[in-house]
Amino acid sequence: MAPVALDLPTEVELQAELWCLELLHWPSNQEIAGVSAAEKEKAARFVFERDRRRYMAAHVGLRQVLARYCSTRPENLDFDQGEFGKPALHPSMGCSFNLSHSEDLAVVLIAKQGEVGVDIEMLRPMPDAQALAERNFSRAECNTLRAVAPAARDQAFLTGWTRKEACLKAIGSGLSIAPDTFTAGLHHDRCTTTIPTPAGLATVTVQSFCHEERCVIAWAKVEPSAAD
Repeated sequence: MAPVALDLPTEVELQAELWCLELLHWPSNQEIAGVSAAEKEKAARFVFERDRRRYMAAHVGLRQVLARYCSTRPENLDFDQGEFGKPALHPSMGCSFNLSHSEDLAVVLIAKQGEVGVDIEMLRPMPDAQALAERNFSRAECNTLRAVAPAARDQAFLTGWTRKEACLKAIGSGLSIAPDTFTAGLHHDRCTTTIPTPAGLATVTVQSFCHEERCVIAWAKVEPSAAD
């Protein structure tokens, strides 16, 4: 299935493009020819065919979206890699991006300015939500989750989880920053949080929404510092 630009809720604020990718089918041989040898090698290392298909479909779709945005061919995209492994286009391409997938759905976020992060989680039962929160959420987030009605707790947890992941992916820090050191919230509203990083405090704006009662999607953007 070709990448689809998402129709966002009216209350969503996003100075970027958000695309949806279905990962149900293998890309064609012609589409696979447009990805790198490294991507093909990584796909081959997955044990299960399902995971190989999802990885390859996500990366073919990512290249299709970026190629359209950058007015080039998928195979001509030039990627770099950050200190903690976050992929990025060569600066000459003029944009930043991030990719996330959950089961058979992926999302791509593209912005002309600033580092961005996106995360998606399919809605599902989370019987260990509170225990996971105690290990990964801030105290304020844990208290908020305890106060949520049991019927809404799974979605509240996944909302908080995706918002936190999107923030960390925007910074490109990997797991070098403990997720409980900042608060991203458990609701879908737009908020700005401050995150301690090895290079100093980073200011990140994050927002989220529930898509088709199927999944939660969150995105984040690193705001410029006063020195920039």
